[in-house]
Amino acid sequence: MNDEEARLAERLARDLERVLRTGILIEDLEIEGDGPVSIRAACLVDGRSNEILGEGETVQDAIGAFIGAAARLRQDGAFWQIVGPA
Repeated sequence: MNDEEARLAERLARDLERVLRTGILIEDLEIEGDGPVSIRAACLVDGRSNEILGEGETVQDAIGAFIGAAARLRQDGAFWQIVGPA
């Protein structure tokens, strides 16, 4: 990973933490391709292992898809806390 990719990964990790808030642990973050681009993160959210994937034709497209997927994961987690198993 070059310096630019490392900075992008750090920025994505910070963005991911803002979207998912507390209770997450990012285990792995990968950025692959020059176009199309794939961003994948393995993380622990509220004690459950999850994978977040964002894909797009450009890095910006992939970032948007990635953050959107993280937001859906957070929403699913909040829903599960409300209606989870009794």
